[in-house]
Amino acid sequence: MTHATRFVAVIAVLVAIAVGAQAQTPEIDALRFRADEGVASAQSDLGVRYANGDGVPKDDAEAMRWHRLAADQGQAQSQYLLGRRYDLGVGVPQDYVEAHMWYDLAASRMIGEEPFAAVWSPSEARDGVAGRMDPAQLAEAQRRAREWDAAHPREP
Repeated sequence: MTHATRFVAVIAVLVAIAVGAQAQTPEIDALRFRADEGVASAQSDLGVRYANGDGVPKDDAEAMRWHRLAADQGQAQSQYLLGRRYDLGVGVPQDYVEAHMWYDLAASRMIGEEPFAAVWSPSEARDGVAGRMDPAQLAEAQRRAREWDAAHPREP
C-alpha cells in the first residue's frame, strides 16, 4: 500500500466516524418526519434540538428555521424562543423590536395551560426588553405583533 493510498484510507475512516457520530436516531427521524409534515410541536422540538445540539449537530440557522415554522403556526414556545434569540442576538442580529414582537405574541398564547409558561415568562421577558427600547421602537414592535396576529388567526 502506497503512502497516498494509506492517507486516503485514513481520511475515509475519519469521514465514516464523523458521519456515524452524527447519525440520526429513529427518534430524531420520527421527529423530523412529523416536523416536515407541519406539526408545530415537532417543529418546535426540532428547533430546540438544533439549538442545543441534542441528537443533531448544533446549528443556529436550523434552529431558527424550525422555530420560525412553528411560530408562524402560533406555537407559543417557539415564539418565545425566537424572541429570546433576537433579544440576546443568538444566531441573529440583536433586534429588540423583533424580540418584543415575538415575546408579545408568545405571552398572548401562554395562558397557564403550557408547562413552559411556568418556567419562562414571556410577559416578563417582553417587559424587560421594552425597558431597553425607545417609544418609537416599542410602538413598532406592538404594530408588528398586531399585524402578525391579524394575519394568523387562531383556530377555535
